[in-house]
Amino acid sequence: MSEPPVKAQRTVIIEADPETVFEFLIDAALMAEWFGIRHVLEPRVGGKFEVEVSSGNIATGVFTEVVRGRRVAFTWGWQSGDATLSALRPGTSRVQIDLEPHEKGTLLRLTHTGLPKNLENIHAERWGFYLDRLVARFATTMTKEKRAYEN
Repeated sequence: MSEPPVKAQRTVIIEADPETVFEFLIDAALMAEWFGIRHVLEPRVGGKFEVEVSSGNIATGVFTEVVRGRRVAFTWGWQSGDATLSALRPGTSRVQIDLEPHEKGTLLRLTHTGLPKNLENIHAERWGFYLDRLVARFATTMTKEKRAYEN
């Protein structure tokens, strides 16, 4: 019997509809607001996924699923000078992001599978950090819109 694949999983609620959140997962300019410093995104099955997450640490793979407003999935691995990260070769793990309507906006569930045991915690921690930035981006927008409406 083989071991189950190691995974990092995070779930957040975002104060925006799934279609809006979806755009922040496939549009390079919008993704830059919450994740990474350089982006090459071709959001179609087989299209390129490349994000320079931090200086010199580039996550790369290909899109495996793109379902508007519902799901984005892509392979993932590192082109990096960091020996620990570079052990996860490009395309060797998979990130799946599912979006569901929620009474407060969108429930986003991210699952990253195929991680080496020694990289599970850092990926879970970093995905949590970046998803919190995405949540905050919309919380700020909603607060500004609410203030404008109230004035």
